[in-house]
Amino acid sequence: MFALTFFGILHVPINIPALAFNIGEDHLDLDRELMAHGITNALSGFAGSIQNYLVYTNSVLFIKSGGNSRVAGFLLAVATFFIMISGPGIIGFIPVMMVGVLIFVLGFELVCEAIWDPRKKLKPLEYLTVIAIVLVMGIYDFVVGIFVGIGLAFVSLVVQTSRIPAVRASYSGEIAGSTVRRNPVQHDYLHRVGKQIHVTKLAGYLFFGTIVSVEARIRSLIEEEAFNNRPIRYLIFDLWHVTGIDYSAAEAFNRLNRIFSRKGVTIVMSGVDSESAIGLSLRAVGLGENGNEVKLLPDLNSALESCENELLKALYHSKEVRNARNARSNTESRDLDVPRSNSPVQYSIDTQFSSPRRAYLHAAATNTLDTTERVQKSHKWQNFAEPLRLLLQTFQGLTDKNEDFWFRAVAYFTRREYLAGTVLYTEHQPANEFYLLEDGILRADYDLPQGRYFESIVAGTTCGELPFFSETERTATVVAERDCVAWAMGKEQWRLLQERDADVAQELLRVSLKLTSERMAAITSYVLTTAG
Repeated sequence: MFALTFFGILHVPINIPALAFNIGEDHLDLDRELMAHGITNALSGFAGSIQNYLVYTNSVLFIKSGGNSRVAGFLLAVATFFIMISGPGIIGFIPVMMVGVLIFVLGFELVCEAIWDPRKKLKPLEYLTVIAIVLVMGIYDFVVGIFVGIGLAFVSLVVQTSRIPAVRASYSGEIAGSTVRRNPVQHDYLHRVGKQIHVTKLAGYLFFGTIVSVEARIRSLIEEEAFNNRPIRYLIFDLWHVTGIDYSAAEAFNRLNRIFSRKGVTIVMSGVDSESAIGLSLRAVGLGENGNEVKLLPDLNSALESCENELLKALYHSKEVRNARNARSNTESRDLDVPRSNSPVQYSIDTQFSSPRRAYLHAAATNTLDTTERVQKSHKWQNFAEPLRLLLQTFQGLTDKNEDFWFRAVAYFTRREYLAGTVLYTEHQPANEFYLLEDGILRADYDLPQGRYFESIVAGTTCGELPFFSETERTATVVAERDCVAWAMGKEQWRLLQERDADVAQELLRVSLKLTSERMAAITSYVLTTAG
């Protein structure tokens, strides 16, 4: 009874797709077939009759004999009903040899179809599964053969899936960066210390068969020789392309966090929400409870931004120490303002720099500040009023013109103040102004057909220059994330600058194109990193 019930349920998704494949039917609706079998079996049961069952071999023979229309099906039903009324005696008139030949032909064709034809189509493990099913069904029992086939198919799936590497790509922070539009000082510093960030992109379903190779690869990062050559501080796991995770894989992440926390490495998980199925699986094993706190961030950009902001704290610390040493009253630098991360990773740096990583951060911060001070002393930027100081700082390294040249552009900029939450412009609006950001942070949100992303714009950078100079519509909505001070140039000021100081306008356009080129390179790099 169990075998009959089991096969009554299982024969529809097995026999009907096989029959459709055999006869070349491309418009199979399996859900419709399941509904039809369910209704007819229910009616047959209420009438006290036997269950409805599609016999694959008989159907193949009937269709190949020309019964490929609805009329043939009705005729077969009528003939069957006639035999049922007449009784089994009529079957005795059929020659035994004809029945034997029929059975032999059917058996031979089915054996060729099941064993001989697939030998070059299937992989070795899949073909062995087919042979095992045929032998078990023929020698022992049909139902047992089905269970054996299901078990072997599961083993085959595990073996084949575990051979596919779960690590999609690995990047250093020197290559993979956030889309934050940073000023030259921050950009130079992060380029120096970017190797302390390591990004590992994972893909597919993570389970006990694939997580072993992932864990071995990640553990190699903190082996003594590798760690001395490249001491990482932040390890980002990008799970954007991960479809699911089982208990053993989630526990492996927990184990890696405990190991890495002893090395002072912080793990960040990107591309996963804390309330999603993957996030709940990670939380269920207590991820982050017995080691460093692990943050779950929605995308790779947020994770990179968070880690970069934490690394920049070493630069702030060195700046404050240097300012205190020089007895300066103002210890805050306006051009080193960075965006706040919604999920910051805790970071602290002491003045002793006892670890190699902290010593490296201190050395990188010192070199960056020394370079900045030398450039500032040579150009005397700090003695200039705004927006001349801002112009020289923003265009540093992009122009060979001096302060006298850029002083002629000062009159064409207007100072603007924006409170946090103020919308500077929205998508598809005409570009009537472009901005030099003196203080605060702007957030640009892009809503494109390919998807959405955002970038933060910090002090000492430009905003909206490409649509302004190309006279096209805005491609993003820009909002003041903090209270901001900006210097704006409108269309009328741009027209007057072109008429009165054409050489300054031409140089401003050339510098803006260079800035746009840098942004396009950064965004392209991030897009390729995300897609890799």
